[in-house]
Amino acid sequence: MTDYQRTEQDVYEQAAAWLEKLSAGELDSLSKRRFSHWLGADPKHRTVLIAMVETWNDPALNQVLARYQSRSPGRLRRAWPQFGLATAATFAMVLLAGGYWSLARQPAVTPYELHTAKAESAQQQLADGSVLEMAPDTQLTVNFSSARRQVVQGLGAAYFSVEKDKQRPFEVRLGQASVVAVGTEFNIDQDPDLIDITVYEGAVQVQASAAGPNLLLKAGEQVRISNQQLSEVRKVDLQQLVDWRSGWIEIENESLAYLLHRLNRSGNTEISAAPELRQLRVAGRFELANISQTLQALQQTYDLQLERSAQGVRLVRSP
Repeated sequence: MTDYQRTEQDVYEQAAAWLEKLSAGELDSLSKRRFSHWLGADPKHRTVLIAMVETWNDPALNQVLARYQSRSPGRLRRAWPQFGLATAATFAMVLLAGGYWSLARQPAVTPYELHTAKAESAQQQLADGSVLEMAPDTQLTVNFSSARRQVVQGLGAAYFSVEKDKQRPFEVRLGQASVVAVGTEFNIDQDPDLIDITVYEGAVQVQASAAGPNLLLKAGEQVRISNQQLSEVRKVDLQQLVDWRSGWIEIENESLAYLLHRLNRSGNTEISAAPELRQLRVAGRFELANISQTLQALQQTYDLQLERSAQGVRLVRSP
C-alpha cells in the first residue's frame, strides 16, 4: 500500500469512527471539541464525512448531526450542509448487505462524460432535473456532488435548462472561463477561438478567467469571451434569435473560420479554407445540415473555389 493510499484509508477510518460515535448519541463537551478540531484540520475530513452520511443516511444519525449543528460555532454551522434522504433508497440494500466499507471509500458521485458525434444532437436530463440540449460534436463532463453542480464543456454548443437549487449553484467550466447559475436557461457555443454566451431566462454570472471580474448577464443579453477577455454586452431579440437548435446559423460579420467550425459539427464532410481566407468576413443565413447549398452560396458570394479530395473540401480563392 502506498503512503497516499494509507493516508486515504486513515481518513475514512477516522470518519467512520466519528460516525459511530455520532450515531450512538449526543457527544460530550470534550468529544465535541475534538470533533470540531478534526473537521477543521483538513478539508478532506468534512468531504469524506459528508459522503459517508449521504451514503449511510441513518435518520438517527441525521438527528444527532442536526442537534450538533445547532449548538456548534457559527463558522461550522454555515459550512455544514443539509442532509437529505434522496440517496437512502439507492444504497439501502448495499448497506444491509455489508457493502458499507467498499461504498464509503468511493466518491459520492463519479464524474461522467456526455458526447455527441458529428451531425448528431442529443438531449440529456441530469440527476438534479436540469436538461441539456447538446449540439453535434460536443463534449461535456458532468460532476455533481452534495455541495456543487459542475459541468465542464469542451468544444461545441449546449443549451442549459437549469433546475433551481440555491444551495448548489450550477457551474459550467470553459477552460479558464466559467458561467454560474442558480436556475435559468442559457446557451454556450465554444470553438477554438471564442465562446458565445446567451441568456434566455433569468441571469448568470460570467468570468472570462479565474482572476477576472464577474459579469452579471441577464435574459436577452449576450457576451463573447476571446483571449480571456469579455466583450461588451450585446442585447438580443430572443424571439428573432436563430441558434443552433433551429438547424440554422445566422451571422452578420463573422470570420469564415467561425462559420466553418459550426458547419463541420453538423456534417460528415470536413470543410477547410486556405489560411488567407480564415479571417474573411462573411454574413448570411445558412442551413447547417445543407452543406452543399452553403458551399455554393459561399462560392458565389465571395468568389471562391472548391478543391475536393479524400480529406474533404477546401475553399480557396478563384484564380
